Amino acid sequence: MRSKRLVKLILLLAVISTAINTRAQSSTAPAPRSPLDAISWGVVYDVPGTKQVKVSSEVPYLSDARGTLAVDIYSPADMKPGEKRPAVVFMNAIGDAPNSKVKSWGIYSSWPRLVAAHGLIGVSMDADGSRIQDCLRGVFDFLSNKGAAYGIDGSRLGLYAASANVTGTNEYLGSSAASKNIRAAALYYGGVPSGNLRADLPVLFIVAQSDAPRMGPQLTGLWQRVVESRTPWTLLFASGMPHAFDAFSDNDDARHIVQQSIAFWKSHLEPVSQPPWPKSTAREIVAASYGNENQHMVDLLGTWLKDNPNDSQAYLMLGRGLQRLSRFDEAGKAFEKAQSLGVAQRTIWFNMGQLRAAENKYDEAAQFFNQAISAGLQESFVYTQLAYMQLRGGHNLEGVQSYEKALSMGLPAGARGVAYYNLACGHAKLGQKEKALDALANAVNEGFNNRSTYETDPTLEPLRSEPRFKEILTRLRP
Repeated sequence: MRSKRLVKLILLLAVISTAINTRAQSSTAPAPRSPLDAISWGVVYDVPGTKQVKVSSEVPYLSDARGTLAVDIYSPADMKPGEKRPAVVFMNAIGDAPNSKVKSWGIYSSWPRLVAAHGLIGVSMDADGSRIQDCLRGVFDFLSNKGAAYGIDGSRLGLYAASANVTGTNEYLGSSAASKNIRAAALYYGGVPSGNLRADLPVLFIVAQSDAPRMGPQLTGLWQRVVESRTPWTLLFASGMPHAFDAFSDNDDARHIVQQSIAFWKSHLEPVSQPPWPKSTAREIVAASYGNENQHMVDLLGTWLKDNPNDSQAYLMLGRGLQRLSRFDEAGKAFEKAQSLGVAQRTIWFNMGQLRAAENKYDEAAQFFNQAISAGLQESFVYTQLAYMQLRGGHNLEGVQSYEKALSMGLPAGARGVAYYNLACGHAKLGQKEKALDALANAVNEGFNNRSTYETDPTLEPLRSEPRFKEILTRLRP
């Protein structure tokens, strides 16, 4: 908890110091803003169209006994009467100083203008620091329900939140009150959200290099959280960039990131052109196959085969899907049907080998792989399948020879480490210690370096007293 508070505190410093300085000066007559005042700088990217953008200033979005809060709305020059377009809200989740509204800062007046020059509507906002969440709810309620009067499609809203604004924005997005009309969020150099990640909201999360060291283990674990929760996040590391780089880094690297952000909003907010072709069940089947959605694929193939009973490829795919679902007898019958419809014998033998391997019938699997190889399927991957079955079946010499054959033919980088490790196990079973140690060294060199496996695999027990084995262990991560 201490590290999270520290990160938030650091990210707030720049904004708070600016606000304090502004308040200190508010009792005196306004002075020309110094170029060293951070809030004077706008976004580092510009296009000719920004000069033609139309601005509706001080449009009230929340009025009550505590006062009136407003938005500035930046619209594309080519907007037609009655037309509605998506909008991007530039979030104010910190509140305004008495004489320095956030939406008047350079970055918050130039960004929405830039977005409007690219065909969307930009919105910047007032906020009352004593009721930030009310303000955020209010602005999205206004845009959803009354935005049409200003050309805004209230069902297609995006947002930009930067620095300290990210914390309050994340709180809002994670609440039950968050607008369902928010379709895309770009979070610039802010803290990592601590709560659950929303699976329905595309997020572009941008980390400035200067911020990364102080973001701690939360940043390191973010990608794992994204994968585990299956959320549509895009993580972008702004290499070489400082905090607030979109305002301060006047270079093309920063401009490229701004371009990516605009493209991100447009991709998720603008309607996608639909293709001229009809939906295809065949394409859906292939997608399910590549996505390892085996049950879905099997279900689709059941319907497909009613209309296409002689599709040999369909039966082959059905067999593979049933095998992965451990429905082995059905898988075997599907492969037989595929063979009767003309699928090459070597392909059937290879798939039958994988089927028998899944059933732990090692000798039968090896026999099928050998038949596939004899029929011309002489590929390194097939030899590794054969080799592993031979070792599991106790045919160690044959397994060693098959692994050596596979390695001599050339395996992909990710497969070589495993092959060398299994080759070492084969040599160890044959009592060939030096060859086993040579293969283990190669396994480590090829990236197979899980130390626990080396220390606990009973096959390697004859090697553990060897000096070379102990030296190999020192090269492995704990």
